[in-house]
Amino acid sequence: MTDSTQLSDAYLLDSSLKSEPEIRISKGKKVITVNDGNNGSYNSGLVTIDSSNQLNGSNGWASLKEGYLSFPYVVTAKNTGTQTFSAPVNRFCSTLQTGIWNLVSDLEVELDGKSILTSCDYKMFWNNLRAQTETSLGDMYKHGAETNLYPDDWYSINYTKIAAVSGDGYSNNQSDINEQLDATLGQNQESRACNSGFVAKLNNAPMVVDTTTNDSFSWPSLRKGASASVVQHTDRSAFIEKGTALAQDIAGIWIHMVKIRLTDLHPIFKDLDLCANPKLKLKLRFNTGTVELDIKRDDISGNLTTGTATLGTNPNTSTAIAGVTPPVVQTTMKISSVSVPNGNVVPIMVASGADKQPMSRVASLNAGCKISFSFGPLRNAFTELSDIGQYIPYSIVRLHVPFYDLHDPRSIVSKPVKTIKYLDCNASYFRGEAGKGNDDKQLNATFDRTLGATYKNIKYVAVLPFAETTDLFATVTNVEQFQSPFDSAPWTYMPGASMRNFQVTVGNTTVFAKTHEYDYESFLEEFSKLGAINGDVTREMNTGLIDFNKWTFAQRAMIADCSRITEKDVPASVRVSFTNNCSQGMNVLVLVVYERELSIDRLTGEVERWDLIIKRKK
Repeated sequence: MTDSTQLSDAYLLDSSLKSEPEIRISKGKKVITVNDGNNGSYNSGLVTIDSSNQLNGSNGWASLKEGYLSFPYVVTAKNTGTQTFSAPVNRFCSTLQTGIWNLVSDLEVELDGKSILTSCDYKMFWNNLRAQTETSLGDMYKHGAETNLYPDDWYSINYTKIAAVSGDGYSNNQSDINEQLDATLGQNQESRACNSGFVAKLNNAPMVVDTTTNDSFSWPSLRKGASASVVQHTDRSAFIEKGTALAQDIAGIWIHMVKIRLTDLHPIFKDLDLCANPKLKLKLRFNTGTVELDIKRDDISGNLTTGTATLGTNPNTSTAIAGVTPPVVQTTMKISSVSVPNGNVVPIMVASGADKQPMSRVASLNAGCKISFSFGPLRNAFTELSDIGQYIPYSIVRLHVPFYDLHDPRSIVSKPVKTIKYLDCNASYFRGEAGKGNDDKQLNATFDRTLGATYKNIKYVAVLPFAETTDLFATVTNVEQFQSPFDSAPWTYMPGASMRNFQVTVGNTTVFAKTHEYDYESFLEEFSKLGAINGDVTREMNTGLIDFNKWTFAQRAMIADCSRITEKDVPASVRVSFTNNCSQGMNVLVLVVYERELSIDRLTGEVERWDLIIKRKK
């Protein structure tokens, strides 16, 4: 409508003619907490929560749509070298990756004893794509703190193959907000040495607990004698200071009191609402492991310089002046080893060691200095549950589910069976199949793979590029890009990825009339429409956190909308092909997203139909 004035007047008139009706839907609400069944054992990173008995009809109507998990996720820094550190590790030396869901590497879901979601490696990467395309700026602003959703910038990504202040390989961990833009002809660094998303994550750091010396934030409300009890009683995250670490000593412990919404782990939970007996069982596998870094103080001495300055307005009047270049205190870092026995991702980032940045003063000036970061739910390789008991309110993984007591549930009782349609995903990861290593010219490596004929009702195919890593780091090989603690992957993908001749074929039908060649057509015609309100044709309302520049340079997810050419009950193969025409080899993650169906009796929790298979009743 072009006449917005009359439209607003019509809205005002309609509002004045309506009386507010009385709305009384529920008469009570409570949140039921279900504990895991691990009995204190978390070494494997596998956690099982069986709520079949606790989530029953006596509590009302459960809303799994609002359910969430809570648990402590522990990150420990340890001096694993032979030298004493020069300075203490501080709370800004490490933080979690963007997206709290990246702590989880795999998810299995059972309803009524039926396996609804099965295990699939790399499937959780889909959650990053979902957040990038479905999240609104308002939701990010409101829930960014608990979801750690502070998107990383593309222009701050750096690369070096040697030990450097920001680490080797790709890095996106610099936080110097005063750093100038790179305006040199050399173009020998990132555009700007500050990742605003990383800075936001650092400011989301846990509260410091120092029981001997300092008050938290120097606030009188958080005195050193009370801070440990405060974090335990309020379920707050905490950083446990340890002072300057000797060789083989613990250097610091981050206890992240994590809250993960079930809807952030899988979209099926968006439609599982108001069920009296949901009979839910979850199996979660968390990313656990240890990464070791070689670190070394590499200070640059200051010096005295002389020059001349003009006095007053007379250009012929000058005097000698002296200037001082201050010393630079910095630490260079490189990956020594990475071990991720459970999962695929290193879900932490380590801050830069550049001058005045968090890691700059930690390392020793002598050789043989190493620091390791170990991570996991409730424990890790360096920290046991007993070490952190005084800081955490509970030592288990919990599932919290709201229950509503309805005034009149007859509308549900009369039609208890609800059929839901939800998206699911299959992930396939291909290493080195779009080129290996790097060159001074375009690789023009061809990727052409066919996935088996098992997919029905395919909605879209997403291709996520990551850097091929046989020659990416200073010394380690075959460590994935998303296993580097300096990189912002998996939220970001391979920087500078370039893919031409992109085509997806479902059965015998191609998605595109011609292969996609150019950035603008892939972004405007496919990516920008994914998960967007009204398919991105309504400018007044929109979702998505990735603009054209971010997509072009760091988050180049190639999307093919297959929904127009697939049939509901006909399985089809999927063929993905493109040419990698950048100068670096590429690992490729292919996500096939398809629609599934499930029918559940909301009174009994019985699953009567799932994936077009009818349950035989006795």
